[in-house]
Amino acid sequence: MENRRQHTRYEAEVAAEIELDGDTLIGETRDISEGGVAVILAQPLDEGSDIELTLILTQDGIEDPNEEPFETTASVMWAAPTEDGKSMMGLRFEDTAGDQTQRLGRFLSALG
Repeated sequence: MENRRQHTRYEAEVAAEIELDGDTLIGETRDISEGGVAVILAQPLDEGSDIELTLILTQDGIEDPNEEPFETTASVMWAAPTEDGKSMMGLRFEDTAGDQTQRLGRFLSALG
């Protein structure tokens, strides 16, 4: 099977906050790239949903006091159940502001 991913994925478990229809859902990431992220939540999101996403970027599990969270809008591209009854979603970043892109780039450079 051909890998059509445009960006390198890095394994990373960081806290994720998702705003959808006035609710805040808390989850964690499985991996992250310049273009998107896999997030695990207690409940699934509908494919095609547009959400507000905040990632608390950490290094070795410690939040960097000099770095703000990464915030962007994202689209749910796919959803699948996990073995432990949760749901994993593939989110594609949309309309990410320049400073947010730089913040994510610094985080990914540290992972690489």
